[in-house]
Amino acid sequence: MGDMDPGDVAEAARPPIVAVGAAAVAEALAADRIIAVPAVGGYCLAVRAGSPEVEAQLVDLAADPEGPHYAVGSTDALRSLSSGWTDEVGRLLDRCWPGPLEVFLPGVDAGGPEGAAADGEPEREPTADPAGAPWRAWAVVVGMPDGRALRRLCREQGPWRTVPLSFADAPQVAQAFDADAVALVVDGGRREGPPPTLVDATVSPVRVLREGALPATFIEGTMLMSTRRRWFSRSRPAHG
Repeated sequence: MGDMDPGDVAEAARPPIVAVGAAAVAEALAADRIIAVPAVGGYCLAVRAGSPEVEAQLVDLAADPEGPHYAVGSTDALRSLSSGWTDEVGRLLDRCWPGPLEVFLPGVDAGGPEGAAADGEPEREPTADPAGAPWRAWAVVVGMPDGRALRRLCREQGPWRTVPLSFADAPQVAQAFDADAVALVVDGGRREGPPPTLVDATVSPVRVLREGALPATFIEGTMLMSTRRRWFSRSRPAHG
C-alpha cells in the first residue's frame, strides 16, 4: 500500500457502490451492517431492525427527527412493528400498497403516546426514540422500499430501520460516509418526484398528514368506499 496514491487511499475508505442484485447487499444486511438504498426523493440508510444497539448506531450516523422510520417488504412484516393493526389499516394497505405511501402507526406494545394530549390540546407529532429501539417508540413511520428488487430484498433481509438522507444519488452518499460506518451504497439511479404520502393511522378514520405522490383524494375515496361496502353488506336482508 506504500505505492498507493493518497487520493486512492481516501477513495478506498469510502463504501463501494454496487447493484441492487449484488450478493454483497444481502450479506451486509445479514451481518447487521448499515447500507444506503435509493428511495423516491433521495437516499436513506438502512439496517435490519430488531437490535437496539445496531439501530442506535444508525441514528448516530444521521438524525431522524420525524422517525423512527421502518421499511417492510410485505404487510405481514408491518404487523411485527406495530400494536395498532386494525381492519381499517388492512383495507388502506390492500388498496394502496405497494405504492408511494407511508403509514404513521402505534409502536409495538404502545397503548398510545406517553403523556398523550388531553382533549383540546395539540396532538403529538412523530418523534425519534433516543434509544433507537422500536418497542420503546410510541409510534413509527412505516413504508415500503421503492421497486420490486428492493422490496424482495427487504422481505428476505428485513424489516429495516431506516433514516432518510438529503443526498439524491449514489456518489454523493458514498462520499459522505466511511466504509467502516456504511458497508455499501446500492446504485438505484436518481429517483425524482414527490415523497410518499404520509397517513396517520393512530386515529380512526385515518387522515392524511402529508400529501405526496399518492393524492389525498384517492386515499379518502378508498376509505369511504370501504365504509360504504361494509354498511351495504350489513344492511342487505338475508335470503333463504
